[in-house]
Amino acid sequence: MRFAIISVTEEGKKIASDLEFDLKNDPTVLKVDVFHKNVNETFRDLFNDYDCWIAIMATGIVVRTLCPHIKSKLSDPAVLVISENRKHVISLLSGHLGGGNQLSIKVAGIIGAVPVITTSTDLKGRIGIDSLARQYWLDIKEPKLIKEVNQLIAEDYKVDLYIPPSFRFLENHPLVGMSYKIHIWDESFIKAVLPRELNVSKESKRKSEENRGVGIESDKTLDLHPRLLVAGLGSKKGVTGDRVFFAIRSALQNLHLPLERLDALATAEVKKDETGILETAAKSDLPLNIVPLREIAHFEHPDCTPSPLVQREFGVQGVCEPASLITAGPGSHLLLRKTAYNGVTVAIAVSSGND
Repeated sequence: MRFAIISVTEEGKKIASDLEFDLKNDPTVLKVDVFHKNVNETFRDLFNDYDCWIAIMATGIVVRTLCPHIKSKLSDPAVLVISENRKHVISLLSGHLGGGNQLSIKVAGIIGAVPVITTSTDLKGRIGIDSLARQYWLDIKEPKLIKEVNQLIAEDYKVDLYIPPSFRFLENHPLVGMSYKIHIWDESFIKAVLPRELNVSKESKRKSEENRGVGIESDKTLDLHPRLLVAGLGSKKGVTGDRVFFAIRSALQNLHLPLERLDALATAEVKKDETGILETAAKSDLPLNIVPLREIAHFEHPDCTPSPLVQREFGVQGVCEPASLITAGPGSHLLLRKTAYNGVTVAIAVSSGND
């Protein structure tokens, strides 16, 4: 995540400084820039350069300034507003696909504030289809249907959700269980199926749900295709498989993702014989991509943080970050920057999506 924090008063500037310190110590945060005053010019010139904006000022200022720059819920960054008394963090824009709702909870926890979330599915304790896509890195192929699916969920109707076996972990997610009726199928993607009639009584909805079989009955469906998630690995010589496995699980916990959501492992060829990495690949039943050093040497990506130690020893900028990004493919980016866990380094990358 790339954060921009903007303030207009001296008190707001202090809050921004405190937030900057905490966010920069978060391994899921790749960049934090702080701006003071010049609100119109800053939003105009940089609005789409960040994943989340945190505005410490009156909500009215933010709304009036942002209006000309808002284009689509599929691409607009999340925007949060913090009151200068530090009491509230408002999820103002892109609450679901942009992650604004979850980020407001995160930021509120940092400064000791109350998050303010107004989306209907969240208020009902449900998880909307776009929130599900955001959490598990799924591309939505029919975004025009998001509103219809979420409306049904907000009205206490369980939408049929067809998932591949690799996503069975969703069966144990409490909010998913309250929002969807899960079916397992053999396809590699997820499908939400809308009922033929949306404007029916709750009694009719319940009976329809009870009588519906496992076959897909509606032509109105919303497909979600998983993006490739790759854990890049580096380790000290002789590190055990248990330590590597623990490091991966710990890294995924930072992203609130289960191991089952991971698609592949990657490392540089200098680590291809490390027993701990090989054992972990076998234990997790994940493919392990060995990236040649020459490919890493010519690889450039703004998310990578060069390591002087790795440069001296192997002549390349790093191991886990470039290995994960190269394996995830062109247009990929880091979700978790290089993080050390007891002799093991892990970085997690996600492949390019619709954007």
